[in-house]
Amino acid sequence: MYEGFEIWSFLVGLPLALVIVSIVLLINRKIGKKERLFDERYKRIHQQARSISWGVTAAAILIAWMIVMIVEGPRLAFFILTGIWVTHMMSYLIGAVIASSKN
Repeated sequence: MYEGFEIWSFLVGLPLALVIVSIVLLINRKIGKKERLFDERYKRIHQQARSISWGVTAAAILIAWMIVMIVEGPRLAFFILTGIWVTHMMSYLIGAVIASSKN
């Protein structure tokens, strides 16, 4: 089915890539803290960006959900999108509970 795809190369490369990305993020974070790049303004900007991103993602999932229902009906794609929607909403609920307990 996937003639050019080597699963073992993928399974070795994926953890290696995750380790490299983790090291780069750790170094970036350490340098950013030394230069005070992560101040209140930075946090506020990224908080607003995440809020907008969350709203756009919710709308995209709902639109994709409707398209899948119209085109395929209740098959595998519908249940996968339903699971993504439930996960999306549960993460919002958990985030809201955590945020309200801190304030």
